[in-house]
Amino acid sequence: MRVAVITPRYGPEVVGGAETLARGFAEAAASRGWEVEVWTTCARSHYTWENLHPPGAERRNGVLVRRFPVERWDREQWADLELRLAHQGFLPSAEAYAWLESGPHSPRLYAYVARHAAGFEAVVALPYATPLIHYAAWAAPERVILWPCLHDEPYAYLEPVCLLLESVWGVVFNSPEEADLAVRRLNIRPHQHAVLGGGVCSPPGASPRLFWKRLGRFLMYAGRLEEGKNILLLYDYARRYFEEKGTIRLVIIGTGPVKPPKHPAFVDLGLVSEEEKAALYRAALALCQPSLRESFSLTIMESWLAERPVLVHEDCPVTSGQVRRSRGGLWFRTYEEFAEAVDWLLTHPDLATRMGENGKRYVLSNYTWEAVLNHFEALIQQWRET
Repeated sequence: MRVAVITPRYGPEVVGGAETLARGFAEAAASRGWEVEVWTTCARSHYTWENLHPPGAERRNGVLVRRFPVERWDREQWADLELRLAHQGFLPSAEAYAWLESGPHSPRLYAYVARHAAGFEAVVALPYATPLIHYAAWAAPERVILWPCLHDEPYAYLEPVCLLLESVWGVVFNSPEEADLAVRRLNIRPHQHAVLGGGVCSPPGASPRLFWKRLGRFLMYAGRLEEGKNILLLYDYARRYFEEKGTIRLVIIGTGPVKPPKHPAFVDLGLVSEEEKAALYRAALALCQPSLRESFSLTIMESWLAERPVLVHEDCPVTSGQVRRSRGGLWFRTYEEFAEAVDWLLTHPDLATRMGENGKRYVLSNYTWEAVLNHFEALIQQWRET
């Protein structure tokens, strides 16, 4: 099978669930023997969109990566519209299209998609909340399968988003809750759609560093440090719990503008290797994922593969749905519920371990790359025949 993947940024240095999903899919498909190309930009940061990678083609882990420069971006207008969207929760139609037009763009990437998409059995584009993905998908909508990573957030309600999801060849979702958001709540009618899920790789083996062991039992957060991840709520709850009981600290791995406070409740490790991350998962009391806007949550799956339970926010349909289906953790809304959940995990270590084991079985049954690629291949065949 010949497949292209379009994603705004690509590489192991890029932090983000959708970007990790794109790289995992591309590398797993290449390992399966598929001919895989990634079409992306020269940028590394979604804050600056600076062209740090050289343009051109290179091969990485069996994947041919073609990079194109970001050449157009009305930074001031786009930032203003982003701010208004965040504060108002919506943009009128004209402003929604202005948001799309003023975002970071790569005309050479779009031209390449238009010229070469027909030579591939499928062109997978993700995620949806980036103007560049919209323009790239519109360059060959009859070939594009959009993998939106849709969240219940202001972007999802923009008119161009509905138009895109209803115009591409097909749409694949990460979870039943994401599909429900699109089809039932937003009333979007794709030509064809399916729940595909994301693939997760087993974590590499590693031993915790000595100073990790001196931490005792700790909670863990992994991912982008941004307000959109509800990280400020977690900082508040972790600090309050530490000050009340002094028994649990929050270990944080990831990067972003919302750093944890200077307080003994927090251990900020920044970026760590995959081996170190896996060791931290295994040593943690639980992974905390407070986000309200998820379509899958790779970090939850990674924690389960390490056989550790998770704590999620009850108001996120996707993560709380995954926890309920797997019986792999607990959920909270208020600080009191958070504290009760942490207390329970501390006082019931055997049951906490069983939750982690439940989660691992759930991941291995549903979210290995082999299962995802089998499903994807069957979808391509089915959609060709319709």
